[in-house]
Amino acid sequence: MISENLNYRFPIKDSFKKIINNVYFILIEPESYGNIGASARAIKTCGFKHLVLVNPHVDKNRPETEWVAHQSKDIIDAVGQYTSFPKAIANKQLVIATTQRKRHFKFPLYTPEEISDKIQQIAENHKVAIVFGRERTGLTNEELLQCHLHSTILTATHKPALNLAQSVMIYAHTFFRRQNMHNVKYTYDLATMEELNVFYEHLTSSMQMVGFVPRDSIDDFITRFKRLIGRSLAEKRDIRLLHKLLQIFEQRITYLENQLPETKRNRKIY
Repeated sequence: MISENLNYRFPIKDSFKKIINNVYFILIEPESYGNIGASARAIKTCGFKHLVLVNPHVDKNRPETEWVAHQSKDIIDAVGQYTSFPKAIANKQLVIATTQRKRHFKFPLYTPEEISDKIQQIAENHKVAIVFGRERTGLTNEELLQCHLHSTILTATHKPALNLAQSVMIYAHTFFRRQNMHNVKYTYDLATMEELNVFYEHLTSSMQMVGFVPRDSIDDFITRFKRLIGRSLAEKRDIRLLHKLLQIFEQRITYLENQLPETKRNRKIY
């Protein structure tokens, strides 16, 4: 049984929680323990639940599969197995084939991003299958013709082709990212001008404390800091950190000065 209590790293949209129940990753005649395990790990990492094997050439329950799956044993345990491709897709409303090669029937080839956009509304209420072919030969023409849409991952070269589990990872992560993460943005808590000016005053007093005299002037020196901090879009916590850094130096300098004989104190440093 697949755990429902996933510990999401980022906020997950309610629509995506529906989608993950209806998306099935189907592997046709996989030959490698590693590819089955890595595929399970890939889909769980991206929040999905359903891995389906059609006529696998290896036993998914071998320890080698679990080693590669790494904390995705629940996906392996819940794998659906079928003896034929038609049986695996019989109850699916949308079936998408993945392929690297162009075929003579010239179906349009959609990218993973385009496929993600197409299934975003459909998968909330309909079962969707994304189908991956054999490690060596991919999907047959007959299998491709049983699918509604065809998709390919854009690569710089035809050979070597992407590994099966790598392909699963790309599709799973693309679906996850486009249907969730594009709306997740970092929220800045920028420092106010008053907070920045207080820091510049603190910086000025610290330089005066050690007797530092810049070659041009204090004002020009502070201006260079303003340019630096202005470009960084400093947040409130950044300014607190800079204040803390100055305080550490001030405390150390005060301590060292107190160790000096009275005649050597307050000597300016150039």
